[in-house]
Amino acid sequence: MIFLRFKKIARWSGLRAVLLGSIGLITLLFPEFLKGGIIYAVAAYVILNGVLGIVDFLSGRGKEETHIANLNLLVMLAEIIFGILCIVYFRYLISILPVFLGALLMIESVMYFIAALCVKCKLKVLIVILSLFVGAGGVMLVIFTFGFGGLRPLVKIFSSLLFLSCITELLISSCGKA
Repeated sequence: MIFLRFKKIARWSGLRAVLLGSIGLITLLFPEFLKGGIIYAVAAYVILNGVLGIVDFLSGRGKEETHIANLNLLVMLAEIIFGILCIVYFRYLISILPVFLGALLMIESVMYFIAALCVKCKLKVLIVILSLFVGAGGVMLVIFTFGFGGLRPLVKIFSSLLFLSCITELLISSCGKA
C-alpha cells in the first residue's frame, strides 16, 4: 500500500522537475518575474498537479482502499481550488510574496519527506536530507527576505530552492522507475 502511494507521487515527478527547473531558471535570469508572473506560474503548477492527481485517481480505481482514494481526490480538488484562488487574489499575494513562496516550499518539502518515507530505494536518505533542506530554505525565505535586502536575495534563494526541488523530483523519479 505504501509503495503504491509512492508510485503515484513518482509518476509525474519528471514533469514536475522540468517545471520547477524552468521556473527556477526564469526567476534567475529575469528577476522581474517575481514581481508578478510567479503567482501565475505557481497557480498553473498547482492546478496541473491537481489535474494530474485526478487522472491518477481515475486510472487507479480499485487499486487502493476507498477512503485513501477519496482523500487523494479531495486533496487534488483542494489544489485546483488553491490555484484558482491564487489567480483571483493575485494582488494580495504579491504584497506578501516571500511568505507565500516560503510557505509553498515548506509544503513541497513535506511532500518530498512523505515520498522519501514511502520509497524502497538506496536514495531514501538523500531524498530525506534534500527535503529537509528545501523546508529549511522555505523557512529562511520567509525570515530573511521579508524586509531584508529586497528582490535580489529573494531571487537567489528562491531559484536555488527551486533547483534543489528539481533535483529532489529527479531522484524521486529515478526511484519510482526502479
